[in-house]
Amino acid sequence: MKAEEVYKNICGFSPNLEQIEVFNVLTNWDTSKNPLFLRLPCGYGKTESVVIPFLTQAITNKWSLAPRMIYVLPTRALCNQIRDRIDDYAKKVTGINSKAITVGIEHGTSSLDPLFFSDICITTFDQFLYGYARTKQQIGRHFDLPAGSIANSVIVFDEAHLYSPYTHSLMHAMMKILVSSRIPVIIMTATMPESLQTDLLKSINYNSLQPISFSGNWPENMFKRNIKWRIEEWGFLKDSAIVKELDDILCKNKDKQILIVANRIDTAQKLSQIFKDRPEFISLIHSRFIVKDREEKEKVVCKCFGKNVTDRKPGIIISTQVCEVGLDISCDILITECASADALVQRVGRTARWGGNGEMIIVRPIDSENWLIDGQWNNAFPYVDRKKEGASEFNGIKEGEFAGIAWEYLKQKAPDNLFTNWDAMTDFCNTMNYHTDDVEARGALGQLFESTLYADERPWNLSARGELYCTLAVVSGDILTSESSEKKAVKSKKKKIQEAQIIYKELKRHFINVPFRYLVNKDTKKLKQYDFTEGKAGDELNKSRVKPFQTYIIDSSGHYDSDTGLTISPKEKANETEEASCLIL
Repeated sequence: MKAEEVYKNICGFSPNLEQIEVFNVLTNWDTSKNPLFLRLPCGYGKTESVVIPFLTQAITNKWSLAPRMIYVLPTRALCNQIRDRIDDYAKKVTGINSKAITVGIEHGTSSLDPLFFSDICITTFDQFLYGYARTKQQIGRHFDLPAGSIANSVIVFDEAHLYSPYTHSLMHAMMKILVSSRIPVIIMTATMPESLQTDLLKSINYNSLQPISFSGNWPENMFKRNIKWRIEEWGFLKDSAIVKELDDILCKNKDKQILIVANRIDTAQKLSQIFKDRPEFISLIHSRFIVKDREEKEKVVCKCFGKNVTDRKPGIIISTQVCEVGLDISCDILITECASADALVQRVGRTARWGGNGEMIIVRPIDSENWLIDGQWNNAFPYVDRKKEGASEFNGIKEGEFAGIAWEYLKQKAPDNLFTNWDAMTDFCNTMNYHTDDVEARGALGQLFESTLYADERPWNLSARGELYCTLAVVSGDILTSESSEKKAVKSKKKKIQEAQIIYKELKRHFINVPFRYLVNKDTKKLKQYDFTEGKAGDELNKSRVKPFQTYIIDSSGHYDSDTGLTISPKEKANETEEASCLIL
């Protein structure tokens, strides 16, 4: 079957040139092309370009690629959206030839396919890693099953640019294993710099690969966008209040939909507290809301700024980099702190997303007034690789200071059509000199092979992230404890507090992933470790007993607010990190 016919039957539209090229490659799969690397613009249909050829196998009953697809993403929010999107296509195939295609999902809060048994399984990178290592607790003693499912699948790594150097090293190692096992691998990205692309594909059939990249020919059915952008020397806040320049923009554009993006969670929280009484303020969203609150906020944001909204109303949404992926929204005006080049390209993708005119205003990050001190960068903001000590790139800004490099590029070299021209955006992203962190990842690979060998029941020490982190369940006090019976109270001559059983499935709705140092620096006397065997909260902990990669429970009182999320005391702000610490959820 031809690509044009299949796309019209399943998707209802004609494929673009790159989708046709991918279709022809995947329906005539040759292991010499493994892995297949796709670099295509945001919103250009990367998902369809790999899913449609896979589903074509069910229509023709010729399974030349693989009988199963495992679609790996960096965030749970993306998994939820992509799952619904692919499921619609799978139902179209069922309508064509009556063959049911199952679409499953497997991540931290939606474990519906732990064995990867669905025809198409949407999962996060950490769950894919645990599945390969046979360390998924839900499976009981059948540890070989996920690895067996991986062995007869095509593996898709979508949004592959969004991980840390450590995780990219793990991805590189996994790709070497998969490719050497002749398992088809597809890597997809829109904004990955060439330096990282080279690192990911090094020693993996690299010289013979021909990546499929955007040709520069936008199809007629693509939305036409006009994005005006400028940089401003001011930041969002001064003396705990928003600056006059920001307030003027908001007051002059009350009839517009405005997205404000901060690099740090504490900055976004401050802005939301200032804006909470403004009638145009809609919502704050970042990664330190518990699962159920995060999902509700995503619904609110998409209802107001989403694609299929019939009555779009003006308003203000405040976000961190979580808006870059997983939220299919569009605004009229984007006001963002300067970040790395690839992050800015992702953010501007939420401006006039479906066509029309948009405006992007890039400002200095908070505490960046002293970016250059005696000609040296002060590292006082996110998007800095502190391990890099390379030569200076721009005006004393070193190789690993990505937001600073982007800022200087925007001031000196950026063309007017930077955010609407593919070649210009590619050049901008390529100024970011990213590399995999193979040294740090080597230890995790040892744990990966050890887990595979001994089939550990729970992957306590195996992490898909470079930093130490913990899972924190934020719950109300009445869930944590319950009063003992009156009979026991009389017998002991005093009232005792008896631990209440907390069902893990319900507890997952209250999870937040936090850096380990956040719990070390916090007063942890009220922390309790969750006992998976008994399904209960254990005794209160001392600070010295807190360990990484564990699940702890804390009373929400004084620590969490459903409007602003998990908060940090002034003493701990010096240790606050960028949003990336909690990105892979």
